[in-house]
Amino acid sequence: MKTRSRNLKALIEEKTSHRVLRIVSVAGEVAQEMDYSAYLVGGVVRDLFLGVENLDVDITVEGDGIAFAKKLAEHLSGRVKGITRFGTAIVTLRGGFKVDVATARQEYYERPAALPIVEASSIREDQFRRDFTINAMAIKLNPGEFGKLIDSFGGERDLKKGVVRALHDGSFIDDPTRIFRAVRFSERYQFKIDEWTKKLIKQATDLAMFDELTIERVRDELVLIFSEKNPVRAIKKMAELHELKFIHPRIKFNKQLRKLLGNLKEVLNWFRSSLPKEKPSQWLIYFSALLHKLTVKEARATCQRFHLSRKDEEKVIRSKEGISRKLRHLGKEKLSPSQIYCQLEKLSLESLLVVMARARASRIVSERVSLYLRELRQVKLKVTGDDLKELGLKPGPRFAKILKKALYAKLDGSLKTKRDELNYVKMNISKTPSKA
Repeated sequence: MKTRSRNLKALIEEKTSHRVLRIVSVAGEVAQEMDYSAYLVGGVVRDLFLGVENLDVDITVEGDGIAFAKKLAEHLSGRVKGITRFGTAIVTLRGGFKVDVATARQEYYERPAALPIVEASSIREDQFRRDFTINAMAIKLNPGEFGKLIDSFGGERDLKKGVVRALHDGSFIDDPTRIFRAVRFSERYQFKIDEWTKKLIKQATDLAMFDELTIERVRDELVLIFSEKNPVRAIKKMAELHELKFIHPRIKFNKQLRKLLGNLKEVLNWFRSSLPKEKPSQWLIYFSALLHKLTVKEARATCQRFHLSRKDEEKVIRSKEGISRKLRHLGKEKLSPSQIYCQLEKLSLESLLVVMARARASRIVSERVSLYLRELRQVKLKVTGDDLKELGLKPGPRFAKILKKALYAKLDGSLKTKRDELNYVKMNISKTPSKA
């Protein structure tokens, strides 16, 4: 394919921040001093065409990337870290801003899905190893050629057409995580995955190449997909491309799951508008929703297979364990605020939002979960453990038991002031058994 070349200097100066413009200008000057060629590559080039801000500065050099990174750090008063055997490094600048530097390289795979063997190469060969044409463009940074676009594989054309297209037949065999990235990019930008690329994806999924991958790489791709602005569309696309089975074989994108995901989107929109300062983990919420039809044992095994943290694993499990019983209880005609609180207090924010999505069909349950999220969980006692000590109570299990009873009473409106709380505590000290 003929390499397309034109100059984007004016576009770079118009669309990038002053800081990024200075970094890439200095990078070009450093490369010139070292008799290297330096290029801006990857997502930042793609997003430059799309008019989307992208502060991930990735620079590839035809030369020694590590030596270049060290020299660039000197010029920008930064530090070099993250040096790898692949010829990559990270230049960290003041304020934590990072510049990723890489040696232009080509890759060979001894077996499908394995980590590659690399060797230095030209920028064209370096771009050919990337995932999709829209991510395989480069912009030269050297003075005199600053802004020159290197587009060997039709990336700009595919951007204009709105197409996600693989670079070669073996793309998904070499790196199966690209089947998730195809979905992520297509849904983020509302692009189509071209038919040839879809065929390659389905071939890779049929070969079950993920058995060869480190599970952390798959998990990281899922985190990115489920963190997108509208992951529901991405999940639907994953189902069409037979990708959900890599999370668990029993996950089916049926009417029930579609409805739950739609409810979840509505719940998250409501929550963000009602409580904008709280930031639940969106990816974990959608991950939990996908596992909702699995048994607790299957869900726990899936969390452990993906090496989720213990904390995240418990959030997923608590969004499942005993939830049907809680929903039935919350649907009773008469419940006091403390009874609502008692049903929901042990659930994480992420679990609560999944529960609310599951309860969407019941107005009364939805309203009660909403009440808990907006008001009940914010209620705190003014009385503390120190107050109990002053009343002669020794620290121990009775502390928690007495304070919990006082909190429930406050939730139900019978305690208004700290004096009310103290009187309630005094009255209950003698009534609460010393052994919990």
